Amino acid sequence: MPGAIYVETFGCQMNVADSELIIGHLAAHGYARTHDPAAADVILLNTCAIREHAEERVVGRLTDLARHKLERRDLVLGMCGCMAQHHRTALTARVPMLDLVVGPDAYRRLPALLDAARTARATPVGARGIPHAARAGGNPLIDVRLDADETYADLPAARAPGDIRAWVTIMRGCDKFCTFCVVPYVRGRERSVPADAVLAQVREAAAQGVREVVFLGQTVNAYRDGACDLAMLLRRAAEVPGIARLRFTSPHPSDMTPSLIAAMAEVPAVAPQLHLPVQSGSDTVLANMARGYTVGEYRDLVARLRDRIPEIALSTDVIVGFPDELPEDFDATCRLVEEVGYDHAYLFKYSQRSLTKAARLPDSVSEDEKSRRLAHIIALQEEIAAERNRRWIGRSVEVLVERPARRSPGHVAGKTPQFTTAVVASDAAPGTLVWATVTESTAHTLIATAA
Repeated sequence: MPGAIYVETFGCQMNVADSELIIGHLAAHGYARTHDPAAADVILLNTCAIREHAEERVVGRLTDLARHKLERRDLVLGMCGCMAQHHRTALTARVPMLDLVVGPDAYRRLPALLDAARTARATPVGARGIPHAARAGGNPLIDVRLDADETYADLPAARAPGDIRAWVTIMRGCDKFCTFCVVPYVRGRERSVPADAVLAQVREAAAQGVREVVFLGQTVNAYRDGACDLAMLLRRAAEVPGIARLRFTSPHPSDMTPSLIAAMAEVPAVAPQLHLPVQSGSDTVLANMARGYTVGEYRDLVARLRDRIPEIALSTDVIVGFPDELPEDFDATCRLVEEVGYDHAYLFKYSQRSLTKAARLPDSVSEDEKSRRLAHIIALQEEIAAERNRRWIGRSVEVLVERPARRSPGHVAGKTPQFTTAVVASDAAPGTLVWATVTESTAHTLIATAA
């Protein structure tokens, strides 16, 4: 029965890695990947529930893809991931042609669930021997049970041929319970992938020609497998031949240990770049968010990082308009953004998420004021990023080439160790490390000529 499967991904790198896991697992059960939904026997959307308006985007895309079922009634349309876990009731009501809803801990059961969805839609799931699944009104099949032990350590991932970068999930779930965040409710509690399984994935990626590996986790620096923490895992992964660069995301400031900072400073393969979410520059707001650190502690961490790793590039997340955020709280955030001088930032308006503690608080900042604050801090960050990039003009940078540049014939595009996009006058092949001299810059890109 296996046929062609089309997978479309919404959301973060964790979802990208999960899509590779889904495709690899189903390939082991006879499915072949297609990039054309019209040619698919199974269409799956792997979704994210973290950001505002995500549900509307997914509903629109599911509705669009559902038209293929009018031509092929045996086609299975499914939804996976965080949104499947979080909004399953609303989405199944709004997209009645949905056949399958699968949470992030049920991917191991996907082959059996797809068999059930394709061959026995009218048969009660229990009669088919599919555990932990239930029908909602007869359709679709739903399997969203969270599993405190599931890490998928033994399942294969499918990467596109020629990929230069590999996303490797080293831990799943989160124990932080920040008041604005739904992740612990849709992905469960923290559990780490065994170190040997992680390193096996790194070796496999290297054998496939991957040059850069990014370790992933909601709180990636909380990783621990026995005596092996993230610092030790990075040191061991750096010994794998062929891997030029290592990164990890997203860490929590409270878990940035001295040993991890030392690994970043001492291991050449660990890139001098860190995404370090701050969320707010106000101690009052940070306490209301249950972030577990103060602005002073965050500043001290930044100082220690820059002392050990002088060329480190820092990026961050900021939420504006959190409940009871006063104008002076927002001003404090802007001052911190200026002081730290982030190379990049993901900036968002606060929006309520059901299940979270913050959802029980009055959304006290108006949408107009949220929009004003967001526009202000975006403009501020654009100026800072442009200035941060200008300091590279005239300097040499090492660029890991990823592809031909889209808009500049005779140029290639890639990333510097600081994860800045660089467009280089060169014909170097993807996967090549090229030294180049920066001649121009924008807030987002370096323009360079190969040395």
